[in-house]
Amino acid sequence: MNDIFSDMQSRINVSYISDMPYYKHRVLLEMKKMNLSIYSDKQLEDFSYYVFKIQFKQLKKLLKKGMIEWK
Repeated sequence: MNDIFSDMQSRINVSYISDMPYYKHRVLLEMKKMNLSIYSDKQLEDFSYYVFKIQFKQLKKLLKKGMIEWK
């Protein structure tokens, strides 16, 4: 089974999963490149809340509207 947490950890090159919330912009850029359909809805929901503190469906809406811009 695919694991978005470990995949993202490798993609943004951080030592610990707990570092990901500090790299929101990099995580977003990588998410745009990834095929998110390979992950379960539960995992996407958990990941979204862990990194961004919002539900995944809200994150998808904001990304589509171009309303998220972390620096």
